[in-house]
Amino acid sequence: MDFHKRKRYVPDLIKDMAACDANYIRIRRLFADLDEQDTRHFGLASEHCRASVTMHVLERARYTATLSIELDQLDIGLNWLIWPQFEVRVYHDLATAEVLRVGQSRKLRQVYSLPNPEHYQPDEKSQVNQLLGELLTLCLSHGMATDPISIV
Repeated sequence: MDFHKRKRYVPDLIKDMAACDANYIRIRRLFADLDEQDTRHFGLASEHCRASVTMHVLERARYTATLSIELDQLDIGLNWLIWPQFEVRVYHDLATAEVLRVGQSRKLRQVYSLPNPEHYQPDEKSQVNQLLGELLTLCLSHGMATDPISIV
C-alpha cells in the first residue's frame, strides 16, 4: 500500500474538544473533591467482569491537575485484556481534560503521519480520549465508590 497517495488526516477539533470537555465533566462527577483529595477508588462489576479503577492526583497547580487513571482486572479469566494506564491533564479554567500519555508511551501528539515507528493511527489522540470517555462513562453507570466520601 502506498501511504504517500493517501489523503492527509485532518483532525476534527470541534469533536475532539467536545470529547475532552465531556471527559472533564465525567471526571468532576466521579471525583468531585479532586481539589482536596489525592485518590479515588471505584469498583466495577458486571456479569462479564470485575475490576477496580483508581484515580490518583499526580500534580496540582492553580488551574490544572494531572491524574493517573488505572483499571485493574480482578477476574483471572480476563488476564488477556490489559487496560492502559492513562495520564490525564485536567484544565479547571477551561473545563476540559485531555489524555497526555497512555501506558509508558511518551506524550501523545494530535496527529501522526503514516507510517510511524510507534504504529500509531493518525487520529491516535482522538481515539485515546474517546476510550477514556468510555471508561469514565462505565464508572458513572456501573461503578461503586470504595472510599468513604465526605459530605460537607
